[in-house]
Amino acid sequence: MSRLLSDPRLRIGAVVLAMAALAGLGVVTHPKKADTRVEAAVTEPARTVVNRTAMACPVLAPGGKMTSVVNGVSPTLPDGTPTAPGTAEPLSIAPLPATSDPVGSLLKRGTIGSSAVAVKPETLSIQGTGPLAAGTVGTSTTTAQEGVNRGMASVPCQLPGSDFWFVGASGASDRRDVLVLTNLDTVNAEVNVSVYARTGAQDLPAARGIVVPARGSSELYLKQVAPNLRDLALHVESTGGRVAAAVRSNASNGSEPAGVDWLNASAAPATKVFVPAVAPGGGLRILSVANPTDLQATASLTVNGPNGPFKPAGLETVQIAAGSVKTFMLDPVLHGDASGVTLTSDQPVTASMRMTDASRQEFASIGSAEALTGPAYLVIPAHKQPALLQVTAPGKNGSVKFELRDAVDRVLSTRTLDVVGGATSQIPFPAQPRPTYLMVQQTRGSVVAGVTLMPAAKPADDDVPQVAAWPLNTSLVFRAQLGAQPDVSAALR
Repeated sequence: MSRLLSDPRLRIGAVVLAMAALAGLGVVTHPKKADTRVEAAVTEPARTVVNRTAMACPVLAPGGKMTSVVNGVSPTLPDGTPTAPGTAEPLSIAPLPATSDPVGSLLKRGTIGSSAVAVKPETLSIQGTGPLAAGTVGTSTTTAQEGVNRGMASVPCQLPGSDFWFVGASGASDRRDVLVLTNLDTVNAEVNVSVYARTGAQDLPAARGIVVPARGSSELYLKQVAPNLRDLALHVESTGGRVAAAVRSNASNGSEPAGVDWLNASAAPATKVFVPAVAPGGGLRILSVANPTDLQATASLTVNGPNGPFKPAGLETVQIAAGSVKTFMLDPVLHGDASGVTLTSDQPVTASMRMTDASRQEFASIGSAEALTGPAYLVIPAHKQPALLQVTAPGKNGSVKFELRDAVDRVLSTRTLDVVGGATSQIPFPAQPRPTYLMVQQTRGSVVAGVTLMPAAKPADDDVPQVAAWPLNTSLVFRAQLGAQPDVSAALR
Protein backbone atom coordinates (compact mmCIF):
# COMPACT_ATOMS: atom_id res chain seq x y z
CA MET A 1 0.00 0.00 0.00
CA SER A 2 2.82 2.41 0.82
CA ARG A 3 4.32 1.68 -2.60
CA LEU A 4 1.02 2.62 -4.27
CA LEU A 5 0.79 5.92 -2.41
CA SER A 6 4.36 6.74 -3.35
CA ASP A 7 3.05 7.44 -6.85
CA PRO A 8 2.32 11.23 -6.84
CA ARG A 9 -0.72 10.84 -9.09
CA LEU A 10 -2.32 8.39 -6.69
CA ARG A 11 -1.52 10.63 -3.71
CA ILE A 12 -3.31 13.56 -5.40
CA GLY A 13 -6.28 11.32 -6.13
CA ALA A 14 -6.38 10.27 -2.47
CA VAL A 15 -6.39 13.91 -1.36
CA VAL A 16 -9.29 14.80 -3.66
CA LEU A 17 -11.32 11.81 -2.52
CA ALA A 18 -10.61 12.66 1.13
CA MET A 19 -11.80 16.23 0.54
CA ALA A 20 -14.91 14.95 -1.18
CA ALA A 21 -15.73 12.58 1.65
CA LEU A 22 -15.10 15.12 4.40
CA ALA A 23 -16.99 17.96 2.70
CA GLY A 24 -19.94 15.80 1.73
CA LEU A 25 -19.27 16.16 -2.01
CA GLY A 26 -19.84 13.55 -4.72
CA VAL A 27 -17.04 11.85 -6.63
CA VAL A 28 -15.09 14.48 -8.55
CA THR A 29 -14.29 13.74 -12.17
CA HIS A 30 -12.91 17.24 -12.99
CA PRO A 31 -10.46 18.22 -10.24
CA LYS A 32 -10.14 21.90 -11.24
CA LYS A 33 -13.89 22.49 -11.11
CA ALA A 34 -14.19 20.60 -7.84
CA ASP A 35 -11.43 22.70 -6.22
CA THR A 36 -13.22 25.87 -7.30
CA ARG A 37 -16.48 24.74 -5.75
CA VAL A 38 -14.85 23.79 -2.43
CA GLU A 39 -13.04 27.13 -2.24
CA ALA A 40 -16.25 29.03 -2.94
CA ALA A 41 -18.09 27.11 -0.22
CA VAL A 42 -15.39 28.07 2.30
CA THR A 43 -14.74 31.69 1.34
CA GLU A 44 -18.29 32.73 0.44
CA PRO A 45 -20.53 31.58 3.30
CA ALA A 46 -24.24 31.54 2.65
CA ARG A 47 -26.44 34.18 4.26
CA THR A 48 -29.62 33.13 5.96
CA VAL A 49 -32.41 35.41 7.10
CA VAL A 50 -32.63 35.95 10.85
CA ASN A 51 -35.69 34.09 12.15
CA ARG A 52 -35.15 34.51 15.90
CA THR A 53 -34.40 37.57 18.00
CA ALA A 54 -33.66 38.26 21.66
CA MET A 55 -32.39 41.54 23.06
CA ALA A 56 -32.14 43.05 26.52
CA CYS A 57 -33.53 46.50 27.32
CA PRO A 58 -31.96 47.76 30.59
CA VAL A 59 -33.36 50.41 32.93
CA LEU A 60 -31.93 52.76 35.54
CA ALA A 61 -31.69 51.94 39.22
CA PRO A 62 -34.49 53.34 41.41
CA GLY A 63 -34.17 56.97 42.41
CA GLY A 64 -36.82 59.68 42.40
CA LYS A 65 -40.02 59.77 40.40
CA MET A 66 -39.34 58.37 36.98
CA THR A 67 -41.03 56.69 34.06
CA SER A 68 -39.60 54.02 31.80
CA VAL A 69 -40.69 52.70 28.41
CA VAL A 70 -39.34 50.34 25.77
CA ASN A 71 -40.16 51.08 22.12
CA GLY A 72 -39.43 48.46 19.48
CA VAL A 73 -40.03 47.87 15.80
CA SER A 74 -39.69 45.17 13.24
CA PRO A 75 -38.85 47.67 10.51
CA THR A 76 -39.94 47.86 6.92
CA LEU A 77 -37.01 46.38 5.01
CA PRO A 78 -35.70 47.51 1.59
CA ASP A 79 -37.61 46.13 -1.38
CA GLY A 80 -36.61 42.59 -2.22
CA THR A 81 -35.19 41.75 1.22
CA PRO A 82 -36.33 38.22 2.10
CA THR A 83 -37.72 37.36 5.51
CA ALA A 84 -38.21 34.04 7.25
CA PRO A 85 -41.14 31.97 6.03
CA GLY A 86 -44.21 31.25 8.11
CA THR A 87 -46.89 33.17 9.93
CA ALA A 88 -45.93 36.52 11.47
CA GLU A 89 -46.05 35.57 15.14
CA PRO A 90 -45.90 38.59 17.52
CA LEU A 91 -42.60 39.47 19.17
CA SER A 92 -43.07 40.04 22.89
CA ILE A 93 -41.79 42.81 25.14
CA ALA A 94 -41.61 41.14 28.55
CA PRO A 95 -39.75 41.01 31.89
CA LEU A 96 -36.93 38.47 32.23
CA PRO A 97 -38.61 35.66 34.23
CA ALA A 98 -39.94 32.95 31.91
CA THR A 99 -43.32 33.04 33.67
CA SER A 100 -43.82 36.78 33.09
CA ASP A 101 -46.65 38.03 30.93
CA PRO A 102 -45.79 40.37 28.05
CA VAL A 103 -46.11 44.10 28.71
CA GLY A 104 -46.09 44.94 24.99
CA SER A 105 -45.84 43.34 21.56
CA LEU A 106 -44.60 43.91 18.03
CA LEU A 107 -47.53 42.75 15.93
CA LYS A 108 -46.84 43.99 12.41
CA ARG A 109 -43.74 44.88 10.42
CA GLY A 110 -43.26 48.62 10.32
CA THR A 111 -45.48 49.42 13.31
CA ILE A 112 -43.80 50.52 16.55
CA GLY A 113 -44.80 48.56 19.62
CA SER A 114 -44.27 49.87 23.14
CA SER A 115 -44.32 48.56 26.67
CA ALA A 116 -46.71 50.03 29.17
CA VAL A 117 -45.14 53.11 30.78
CA ALA A 118 -43.70 51.91 34.09
CA VAL A 119 -42.93 53.90 37.23
CA LYS A 120 -40.94 51.05 38.77
CA PRO A 121 -37.80 50.11 36.82
CA GLU A 122 -37.63 46.61 35.42
CA THR A 123 -35.33 45.17 32.76
CA LEU A 124 -37.32 44.03 29.74
CA SER A 125 -36.53 41.90 26.71
CA ILE A 126 -37.75 41.79 23.12
CA GLN A 127 -37.96 38.18 21.97
CA GLY A 128 -39.62 35.97 19.41
CA THR A 129 -39.29 33.90 16.25
CA GLY A 130 -40.58 34.08 12.72
CA PRO A 131 -40.77 36.63 9.89
CA LEU A 132 -40.76 39.67 12.21
CA ALA A 133 -37.38 38.85 13.74
CA ALA A 134 -35.14 40.16 10.94
CA GLY A 135 -33.89 43.69 11.61
CA THR A 136 -35.82 44.16 14.86
CA VAL A 137 -34.50 46.96 17.09
CA GLY A 138 -35.61 48.60 20.32
CA THR A 139 -34.77 51.50 22.62
CA SER A 140 -35.12 51.73 26.39
CA THR A 141 -35.80 55.24 27.70
CA THR A 142 -36.19 56.55 31.24
CA THR A 143 -37.03 60.13 32.23
CA ALA A 144 -37.26 61.74 35.64
CA GLN A 145 -38.25 65.22 36.79
CA GLU A 146 -36.04 65.23 39.86
CA GLY A 147 -33.58 63.27 41.96
CA VAL A 148 -30.42 61.37 41.02
CA ASN A 149 -32.00 60.20 37.77
CA ARG A 150 -33.21 63.63 36.66
CA GLY A 151 -33.14 63.95 32.89
CA MET A 152 -33.26 61.42 30.08
CA ALA A 153 -31.38 58.13 29.83
CA SER A 154 -31.93 56.27 26.56
CA VAL A 155 -30.05 53.33 25.05
CA PRO A 156 -30.62 50.85 22.22
CA CYS A 157 -31.65 47.39 23.40
CA GLN A 158 -28.65 45.06 23.34
CA LEU A 159 -28.16 41.79 21.47
CA PRO A 160 -26.46 39.11 23.60
CA GLY A 161 -22.86 38.29 22.77
CA SER A 162 -19.56 37.29 24.29
CA ASP A 163 -17.34 40.35 23.72
CA PHE A 164 -18.01 44.04 24.52
CA TRP A 165 -15.94 47.20 24.98
CA PHE A 166 -16.88 50.33 26.94
CA VAL A 167 -14.68 53.45 27.13
CA GLY A 168 -15.21 56.46 29.41
CA ALA A 169 -16.47 54.74 32.55
CA SER A 170 -15.31 55.81 36.03
CA GLY A 171 -14.92 54.64 39.60
CA ALA A 172 -14.29 58.17 40.92
CA SER A 173 -16.24 59.75 43.75
CA ASP A 174 -18.26 62.02 41.44
CA ARG A 175 -19.60 59.09 39.39
CA ARG A 176 -21.72 56.06 40.12
CA ASP A 177 -21.07 53.80 37.16
CA VAL A 178 -22.41 50.26 37.08
CA LEU A 179 -21.81 47.48 34.55
CA VAL A 180 -25.14 45.73 34.02
CA LEU A 181 -24.99 42.17 32.65
CA THR A 182 -28.20 40.51 31.45
CA ASN A 183 -28.64 36.84 30.58
CA LEU A 184 -31.64 35.98 28.40
CA ASP A 185 -30.76 32.28 28.11
CA THR A 186 -31.86 29.37 30.29
CA VAL A 187 -28.36 28.53 31.57
CA ASN A 188 -26.00 30.58 33.73
CA ALA A 189 -23.26 32.63 32.08
CA GLU A 190 -19.83 33.58 33.44
CA VAL A 191 -18.03 36.82 32.64
CA ASN A 192 -14.55 38.29 33.07
CA VAL A 193 -14.00 42.06 32.92
CA SER A 194 -10.59 43.51 32.08
CA VAL A 195 -10.19 47.09 33.35
CA TYR A 196 -7.82 49.72 31.92
CA ALA A 197 -7.16 53.08 33.60
CA ARG A 198 -4.89 56.11 33.24
CA THR A 199 -2.16 54.23 35.07
CA GLY A 200 -2.44 51.07 32.98
CA ALA A 201 -4.13 47.70 33.11
CA GLN A 202 -5.62 46.87 36.52
CA ASP A 203 -5.50 43.56 38.39
CA LEU A 204 -9.01 43.36 39.89
CA PRO A 205 -9.97 39.86 41.08
CA ALA A 206 -13.53 41.03 41.87
CA ALA A 207 -14.06 41.70 38.15
CA ARG A 208 -13.43 38.09 37.16
CA GLY A 209 -15.68 35.05 37.36
CA ILE A 210 -18.94 37.04 37.55
CA VAL A 211 -21.88 34.64 37.36
CA VAL A 212 -24.95 35.97 35.55
CA PRO A 213 -27.95 33.78 36.42
CA ALA A 214 -30.19 32.33 33.76
CA ARG A 215 -32.90 34.82 32.75
CA GLY A 216 -31.47 37.27 35.23
CA SER A 217 -28.87 40.00 35.66
CA SER A 218 -25.76 40.88 37.66
CA GLU A 219 -24.22 44.27 38.40
CA LEU A 220 -20.61 45.34 38.91
CA TYR A 221 -20.24 48.63 40.81
CA LEU A 222 -17.07 50.29 39.53
CA LYS A 223 -16.71 52.47 42.61
CA GLN A 224 -16.32 49.28 44.64
CA VAL A 225 -14.01 47.30 42.36
CA ALA A 226 -12.01 50.27 41.02
CA PRO A 227 -12.32 53.00 43.69
CA ASN A 228 -10.96 56.46 42.81
CA LEU A 229 -10.00 55.35 39.29
CA ARG A 230 -11.45 57.60 36.61
CA ASP A 231 -11.31 57.34 32.83
CA LEU A 232 -11.75 53.60 32.62
CA ALA A 233 -12.14 51.20 29.70
CA LEU A 234 -13.87 47.85 30.21
CA HIS A 235 -13.45 44.72 28.14
CA VAL A 236 -16.32 42.36 28.92
CA GLU A 237 -15.77 38.74 27.88
CA SER A 238 -18.15 35.88 28.48
CA THR A 239 -16.33 32.63 29.16
CA GLY A 240 -19.53 30.59 29.11
CA GLY A 241 -22.95 31.54 27.77
CA ARG A 242 -24.04 34.83 26.23
CA VAL A 243 -24.83 38.12 27.93
CA ALA A 244 -26.02 41.59 27.01
CA ALA A 245 -23.82 44.29 28.54
CA ALA A 246 -24.56 47.94 29.34
CA VAL A 247 -23.01 50.61 31.59
CA ARG A 248 -25.26 53.07 33.38
CA SER A 249 -23.69 56.24 34.73
CA ASN A 250 -24.89 58.77 37.29
CA ALA A 251 -22.78 61.90 37.64
CA SER A 252 -22.78 64.39 40.52
CA ASN A 253 -21.34 67.79 41.33
CA GLY A 254 -20.88 67.67 45.07
CA SER A 255 -24.32 66.83 46.42
CA GLU A 256 -26.10 67.92 43.24
CA PRO A 257 -26.97 65.45 40.44
CA ALA A 258 -25.13 66.22 37.18
CA GLY A 259 -26.87 63.92 34.75
CA VAL A 260 -27.55 60.27 34.05
CA ASP A 261 -27.26 58.13 30.93
CA TRP A 262 -25.91 54.91 29.47
CA LEU A 263 -22.44 54.60 27.99
CA ASN A 264 -22.86 53.23 24.49
CA ALA A 265 -20.58 50.34 23.65
CA SER A 266 -17.46 50.99 21.55
CA ALA A 267 -16.20 49.02 18.58
CA ALA A 268 -13.43 46.49 19.19
CA PRO A 269 -9.89 47.94 19.11
CA ALA A 270 -8.50 48.61 15.63
CA THR A 271 -5.77 50.65 14.01
CA LYS A 272 -8.39 52.93 12.44
CA VAL A 273 -11.24 54.07 14.68
CA PHE A 274 -14.24 56.31 13.96
CA VAL A 275 -16.26 58.18 16.62
CA PRO A 276 -19.46 59.47 14.97
CA ALA A 277 -22.12 61.99 15.97
CA VAL A 278 -20.30 64.44 18.23
CA ALA A 279 -23.19 66.73 19.09
CA PRO A 280 -23.08 70.45 18.25
CA GLY A 281 -23.54 73.19 20.82
CA GLY A 282 -21.97 74.28 24.08
CA GLY A 283 -20.63 72.07 26.86
CA LEU A 284 -17.76 69.65 27.26
CA ARG A 285 -16.56 67.25 24.56
CA ILE A 286 -14.19 64.73 26.13
CA LEU A 287 -12.58 62.11 23.91
CA SER A 288 -11.35 58.99 25.75
CA VAL A 289 -8.94 56.65 23.94
CA ALA A 290 -8.05 53.19 25.29
CA ASN A 291 -4.93 51.27 24.31
CA PRO A 292 -5.30 47.71 25.65
CA THR A 293 -2.08 46.47 24.06
CA ASP A 294 1.33 45.88 25.65
CA LEU A 295 2.96 48.59 23.51
CA GLN A 296 2.67 52.36 23.50
CA ALA A 297 0.30 53.57 20.76
CA THR A 298 1.06 56.57 18.57
CA ALA A 299 -2.14 57.89 17.06
CA SER A 300 -3.07 60.61 14.59
CA LEU A 301 -6.27 62.50 15.41
CA THR A 302 -8.47 64.05 12.72
CA VAL A 303 -11.67 66.01 13.27
CA ASN A 304 -14.31 65.47 10.57
CA GLY A 305 -16.17 68.76 10.76
CA PRO A 306 -18.99 70.17 8.63
CA ASN A 307 -16.47 71.81 6.27
CA GLY A 308 -14.11 68.86 5.99
CA PRO A 309 -11.25 67.28 7.95
CA PHE A 310 -8.61 69.07 10.00
CA LYS A 311 -5.98 68.12 12.56
CA PRO A 312 -6.38 70.14 15.77
CA ALA A 313 -3.25 72.05 16.74
CA GLY A 314 -1.24 70.24 19.38
CA LEU A 315 -3.21 67.01 18.92
CA GLU A 316 -2.07 66.00 15.44
CA THR A 317 -0.15 63.09 16.98
CA VAL A 318 -0.78 61.69 20.46
CA GLN A 319 0.71 58.88 22.53
CA ILE A 320 -1.33 56.48 24.68
CA ALA A 321 0.71 54.37 27.07
CA ALA A 322 0.43 50.58 26.99
CA GLY A 323 -2.69 49.26 28.73
CA SER A 324 -3.95 52.75 29.54
CA VAL A 325 -6.72 55.27 28.84
CA LYS A 326 -6.05 58.89 27.89
CA THR A 327 -8.52 61.77 27.56
CA PHE A 328 -8.50 64.84 25.33
CA MET A 329 -10.63 67.98 25.73
CA LEU A 330 -11.95 68.71 22.24
CA ASP A 331 -14.63 71.35 22.88
CA PRO A 332 -12.09 74.21 22.40
CA VAL A 333 -11.25 72.97 18.87
CA LEU A 334 -14.73 71.83 17.77
CA HIS A 335 -16.25 75.33 18.22
CA GLY A 336 -19.70 73.87 18.79
CA ASP A 337 -19.85 72.14 15.40
CA ALA A 338 -21.38 68.75 14.70
CA SER A 339 -18.41 66.52 14.01
CA GLY A 340 -16.89 63.07 13.87
CA VAL A 341 -13.41 61.98 14.95
CA THR A 342 -11.02 59.63 13.16
CA LEU A 343 -8.09 58.01 14.96
CA THR A 344 -5.32 56.26 13.04
CA SER A 345 -2.94 54.35 15.30
CA ASP A 346 0.04 52.01 15.04
CA GLN A 347 -1.56 49.83 17.76
CA PRO A 348 -5.22 48.76 18.06
CA VAL A 349 -7.20 51.30 20.11
CA THR A 350 -10.83 52.07 20.82
CA ALA A 351 -12.56 55.28 21.94
CA SER A 352 -15.66 57.19 22.99
CA MET A 353 -16.88 60.78 23.31
CA ARG A 354 -18.59 62.24 26.39
CA MET A 355 -20.81 65.26 25.66
CA THR A 356 -22.52 67.59 28.13
CA ASP A 357 -25.08 70.30 27.60
CA ALA A 358 -24.04 73.93 28.04
CA SER A 359 -25.00 73.91 31.73
CA ARG A 360 -23.05 70.66 32.30
CA GLN A 361 -26.07 69.26 34.12
CA GLU A 362 -26.74 66.45 31.64
CA PHE A 363 -24.55 64.31 29.40
CA ALA A 364 -24.50 61.56 26.79
CA SER A 365 -21.79 59.26 25.51
CA ILE A 366 -21.19 57.69 22.11
CA GLY A 367 -18.61 55.03 21.38
CA SER A 368 -16.51 54.34 18.33
CA ALA A 369 -18.44 52.62 15.55
CA GLU A 370 -17.86 50.48 12.51
CA ALA A 371 -18.77 51.71 9.05
CA LEU A 372 -22.25 50.75 7.86
CA THR A 373 -22.43 47.70 5.62
CA GLY A 374 -26.23 47.51 5.30
CA PRO A 375 -29.39 49.21 6.56
CA ALA A 376 -29.23 50.54 10.13
CA TYR A 377 -32.42 51.07 12.12
CA LEU A 378 -33.05 53.10 15.28
CA VAL A 379 -36.18 53.70 17.33
CA ILE A 380 -36.14 57.32 18.52
CA PRO A 381 -38.32 57.96 21.59
CA ALA A 382 -40.65 60.94 21.82
CA HIS A 383 -38.61 64.15 22.11
CA LYS A 384 -39.41 67.82 22.75
CA GLN A 385 -36.59 69.31 20.71
CA PRO A 386 -35.18 68.49 17.27
CA ALA A 387 -33.09 65.35 16.94
CA LEU A 388 -30.03 65.47 14.70
CA LEU A 389 -28.87 62.75 12.31
CA GLN A 390 -25.11 63.07 11.74
CA VAL A 391 -23.37 61.19 8.93
CA THR A 392 -19.59 61.20 8.49
CA ALA A 393 -17.63 60.00 5.47
CA PRO A 394 -14.19 59.59 7.07
CA GLY A 395 -12.45 58.75 3.78
CA LYS A 396 -13.66 59.43 0.25
CA ASN A 397 -17.02 60.94 -0.71
CA GLY A 398 -19.98 58.88 0.48
CA SER A 399 -23.74 58.88 0.32
CA VAL A 400 -26.64 57.46 2.29
CA LYS A 401 -30.36 57.07 1.91
CA PHE A 402 -32.46 57.71 5.00
CA GLU A 403 -36.12 57.40 5.91
CA LEU A 404 -37.87 58.58 9.06
CA ARG A 405 -41.19 56.83 9.73
CA ASP A 406 -43.83 57.34 12.39
CA ALA A 407 -45.33 54.77 14.73
CA VAL A 408 -47.70 53.43 12.06
CA ASP A 409 -45.04 53.29 9.31
CA ARG A 410 -45.91 56.49 7.46
CA VAL A 411 -42.86 58.10 5.87
CA LEU A 412 -42.22 61.49 7.49
CA SER A 413 -39.00 62.27 5.69
CA THR A 414 -36.86 60.56 3.06
CA ARG A 415 -33.81 61.67 1.16
CA THR A 416 -30.56 60.63 -0.45
CA LEU A 417 -27.67 62.53 1.10
CA ASP A 418 -24.21 63.04 -0.38
CA VAL A 419 -21.41 63.47 2.17
CA VAL A 420 -18.13 65.14 1.23
CA GLY A 421 -15.10 62.98 1.99
CA GLY A 422 -13.71 63.75 5.44
CA ALA A 423 -16.77 65.79 6.45
CA THR A 424 -19.86 65.42 8.63
CA SER A 425 -23.34 66.26 7.32
CA GLN A 426 -26.32 66.87 9.59
CA ILE A 427 -30.07 66.50 9.11
CA PRO A 428 -32.44 67.82 11.81
CA PHE A 429 -35.69 66.06 12.56
CA PRO A 430 -38.46 68.05 14.29
CA ALA A 431 -39.73 67.31 17.77
CA GLN A 432 -42.07 64.32 17.92
CA PRO A 433 -44.74 63.59 20.56
CA ARG A 434 -44.61 59.86 19.75
CA PRO A 435 -41.75 57.49 18.96
CA THR A 436 -40.45 57.30 15.39
CA TYR A 437 -37.97 55.04 13.67
CA LEU A 438 -35.11 55.82 11.35
CA MET A 439 -33.46 53.83 8.56
CA VAL A 440 -30.03 54.83 7.26
CA GLN A 441 -28.47 52.87 4.39
CA GLN A 442 -25.02 53.46 2.95
CA THR A 443 -25.20 53.70 -0.84
CA ARG A 444 -21.65 54.81 -1.68
CA GLY A 445 -18.31 55.02 0.07
CA SER A 446 -17.67 54.36 3.76
CA VAL A 447 -19.87 56.14 6.32
CA VAL A 448 -20.53 56.14 10.06
CA ALA A 449 -23.59 57.72 11.65
CA GLY A 450 -25.49 58.48 14.81
CA VAL A 451 -28.35 60.57 16.21
CA THR A 452 -28.00 63.15 18.97
CA LEU A 453 -30.45 65.11 21.07
CA MET A 454 -29.48 68.28 22.93
CA PRO A 455 -31.60 70.72 25.00
CA ALA A 456 -33.10 73.84 23.53
CA ALA A 457 -30.94 76.95 23.83
CA LYS A 458 -33.46 78.49 26.27
CA PRO A 459 -35.44 75.65 27.85
CA ALA A 460 -38.49 76.32 29.99
CA ASP A 461 -37.96 76.16 33.73
CA ASP A 462 -39.97 72.96 34.08
CA ASP A 463 -38.40 71.17 31.08
CA VAL A 464 -36.59 67.92 31.79
CA PRO A 465 -33.22 68.23 30.03
CA GLN A 466 -33.12 65.79 27.12
CA VAL A 467 -29.56 64.85 26.19
CA ALA A 468 -28.99 61.61 24.30
CA ALA A 469 -26.77 59.95 21.71
CA TRP A 470 -27.71 56.86 19.75
CA PRO A 471 -25.24 55.07 17.46
CA LEU A 472 -26.37 53.63 14.14
CA ASN A 473 -25.10 50.10 13.55
CA THR A 474 -25.86 47.72 10.72
CA SER A 475 -29.00 45.87 11.80
CA LEU A 476 -29.12 42.10 12.08
CA VAL A 477 -31.13 40.97 9.05
CA PHE A 478 -28.87 38.15 7.87
CA ARG A 479 -26.54 35.68 9.58
CA ALA A 480 -23.57 34.09 7.84
CA GLN A 481 -23.75 30.30 7.75
CA LEU A 482 -20.27 28.83 7.63
CA GLY A 483 -20.08 25.25 6.41
CA ALA A 484 -17.66 22.69 7.81
CA GLN A 485 -14.13 23.25 6.56
CA PRO A 486 -12.47 19.85 6.04
CA ASP A 487 -8.98 19.27 7.35
CA VAL A 488 -7.33 17.46 4.45
CA SER A 489 -3.82 17.59 5.87
CA ALA A 490 -4.26 14.10 7.29
CA ALA A 491 -4.37 12.71 3.75
CA LEU A 492 -0.95 14.20 3.04
CA ARG A 493 0.83 12.66 5.99
